[in-house]
This record gives sequence, C-alpha cells and structure tokens, in this order.
Amino acid sequence: MTKPNPMHLSMVICDSIIEDRLTGKKSLIGIFNNIQANAVPCVHPKLSVFIALTEGNGQYKAQLRCLKVGDEKEIFSVNGEVYFKDPSQIVELIFDFSGLNFPDYGDYRFDFLCEGRQVVGRRFIISDDKGGKRNT
Repeated sequence: MTKPNPMHLSMVICDSIIEDRLTGKKSLIGIFNNIQANAVPCVHPKLSVFIALTEGNGQYKAQLRCLKVGDEKEIFSVNGEVYFKDPSQIVELIFDFSGLNFPDYGDYRFDFLCEGRQVVGRRFIISDDKGGKRNT
C-alpha cells in the first residue's frame, strides 16, 4: 500500500529565515523570485527555502533539488527524511544554502519530492544585472 503524498501549503524562496526559540514562529526575510547577476556562472552567497506540508502519514524519504528549466539539468540536491505523526500535522521545513553556483541565465526550479513523487515546485529566474532574462 502506497502512503498518501503530502500536500504542500507553501514554498517560499528568501534571503534568510529566523525562527523564534520560544514560539517556533518563523519570519521569512527578503522573499524573492529573481536573482540578478553581473555574469554567469554566478555564485549566490545565501538563499533559504521554506516549505510547509500537511496530510502526510509516517516517515518519508525526501529530496529538495534545483533544476535548470528546459534541459532539466540538476544543479544540486539534498536528501533527508520527513516525519508526520498524523495527517493533520503541519510540518515546516527550512533549507539554508550558501555559495550556490548557477551556470547560466534563465529559469530555474526547486522541486520537493517525497518517496520520489513531486509534492511542490517553485520557479525563479537568474537574470542579468539590468533585470533582463537571457538564456544561453
């Protein structure tokens, strides 16, 4: 029997995420969907991804991957596990990255998968420093 695929509530790309130690509340700082670069390849100093999920049941193998849209080339990925004690639970995940290398201008996408099945995807753009998108 296959586990139910968790349902996504949100996926946000931002500069950083602050978590209050007392309340557990998260503050997402500097939400964006475009990175401007002088040249490519470019290294982005810091980036965070926030994902909220529900309706899962038990333990899931999970993966967050970044792809170049079009050729679907994987830029990087991280693997781990997500646990739901019951389907009504909301699980919040924080991914912090430093020094990400993007090879070209254009559209990219973060995909989050559980048990190899996509739960949510989020596109973003690497553009030149004038804001114009260039595909190479």
